[in-house]
Amino acid sequence: MKVYLSGPPSHLLHESIQITGSKSESNRSLLLQALYPSIQISNLSNSDDAEVMQKGLQISNGVVDIHHAGTAMRFLTSYFASQENNDVTLTGSQRMTERPIKVLVDALRSLGADIEYVHNEGYPPIRIKGKKLKKVKLASLQM
Repeated sequence: MKVYLSGPPSHLLHESIQITGSKSESNRSLLLQALYPSIQISNLSNSDDAEVMQKGLQISNGVVDIHHAGTAMRFLTSYFASQENNDVTLTGSQRMTERPIKVLVDALRSLGADIEYVHNEGYPPIRIKGKKLKKVKLASLQM
């Protein structure tokens, strides 16, 4: 897999990065491409996880079913929370509804995210209404 990078017009970057094409790297690359559309990706993993991630990133309103893809659940939760005017319900397999997501949801809520649990507190499915999130100063983070 290759990722092509570019920067602001005053400092054009035309570089590529060779990565293995694993499902993990594919999901991260897809997320970066959604945030920075000029990134070009080739040789994506054909894993189910990468496919649901790619499909999920194309939805701005409605239900996004990520099946068993835990990485996609976490990446898409953060992504949708920060995308203004999106309204999605992020769901998955029965097993996914048993996997906790409270720590991430709490962290995003502390930045102003609008996320609610559809059934069980702390677990998917979750409804996310995207909006601009607050910036946090590093000094205000508690470690």
